[in-house]
Parts: sequence; structure tokens; C-alpha cells
Amino acid sequence: MAGIVKSVYDDQTAILQGIQTLYCPNGFQCDITYGNGQFWKTVAPPRLRFDIDPQQSTVIAASSNALPLADAALDNCVFDPPFLTYVRAGREGNGKMVMAKRFAGYWRYDELETHYRTTLQETARILKRGGILVFKCQDIIHNHKIHCTHANVLQWGATWFRLKDLFVLAAKHRMPSPNRAGTQKHARIFHSYFLVLERV
Repeated sequence: MAGIVKSVYDDQTAILQGIQTLYCPNGFQCDITYGNGQFWKTVAPPRLRFDIDPQQSTVIAASSNALPLADAALDNCVFDPPFLTYVRAGREGNGKMVMAKRFAGYWRYDELETHYRTTLQETARILKRGGILVFKCQDIIHNHKIHCTHANVLQWGATWFRLKDLFVLAAKHRMPSPNRAGTQKHARIFHSYFLVLERV
């Protein structure tokens, strides 16, 4: 049937449109990690745009875990944070890597966890009851261990949010793999998640 919203796509735009159709019919209100705006290339961008390092004049300088908004100010917001570890511009021996130049990231998984946890608490503050947080994330391999970040996010945010829906984005183009010799230990991850979380 035409027009059915599916849970798996290889196109981010289709997922955003599906989420908007089902949960944000009046459009997205806020992006708290706006970056260069590529996330919104083919979808109407939110009016409120924040980033810790604004790249456009329409973006307000603010961290996702300390937003200049009143309590219960929004019906919805979008969080598309970095997800990579061992990748961080400026780290000795790492800043010149292709991945460090293309993506922000964290050195250790506990840095990622701290950022995600504090942002969940902050978005719970700024969202109304029943409000929607669209949280994009990806599971990763860090220090030879798989971290199911999408499941961790649900646990970290359980005080404030319940899972309303889940979308899977299969990558059309895979990021370059590390140039390491040896035996493969884990399946290659090339999909990410859009968690639709409802403020309880």
C-alpha cells in the first residue's frame, strides 16, 4: 500500500518524513546538534537550531546538555550526536585521520555515555509531557567490545522517556574501515537507529 511508513530505509529523508507524518505533523521544532545543516538537506529544518560550535549565523551556540530554553518549552526536538570513539580531532596521533576530519567523536565510550545521559536529562526538561525526542545513534565496537548504544540509550533515559517507535537506517555508503591486519572479530556495523522517544 502506497504511503505506508516503514521501519527500515536506506534513505534518511524517508525516515525523517515518516517520523514527521506519525509523530510531528506540524514539523520539527528544534535541532540541538545542528552542525552544518546536512541533516536537513531535503526536509524543512527546524526554526530553533543549536550547536556547540555553530557553523551558520542562524545557529545559536549552546551545548545539547545546557540549552537556553524554558522548562517544557517544546513539543519535539532532534538529537544527532557523534557516535564514534577513538576519533577526535586534536588528539595526538588521531586528529589527522580521515574519520577525525569528517566526524566529531569521543576518545572513550564513557565520554559518549556522559554526553548522551546529560542530554537525555536536558531534553526531558525542555520537552512537554508527551513530547517527542528523535535520537539518532549507532551501535559501535570500542576496545574490542560491542556496545549496543541504542539499547543503552533506552536504559539511560528510562526515567524520562519511553520508546514510541524505532527506525533503522541502512547505510548506502559505508565508512572506511580501519586498515588493520588480522582476523575479523565482529560483524561490520553499517546501520544506525532513529529512536522516537516520548516524554513521560
